[in-house]
Amino acid sequence: MTLYYYDISGDHPYRDDDGTEHAGDRAAWRDAVKLVRDVEDHLRPNGKWVLTVRSGDRIVFVIDVTATSNLIG
Repeated sequence: MTLYYYDISGDHPYRDDDGTEHAGDRAAWRDAVKLVRDVEDHLRPNGKWVLTVRSGDRIVFVIDVTATSNLIG
């Protein structure tokens, strides 16, 4: 089992210092996609956040979420 860390940058930054054990990168990817769905409520018009999944010093995945809007206000 390998430890994977899920860090979020943007409007609500979060650094994962505990990590989650997974059997490999595919399992970590499935967890990352679930996390994107859970965090999407925090995305605002014209907002942006980035989920970086790392294992030790190795960056495994980066998911960049950007919302573009013409809303006024």
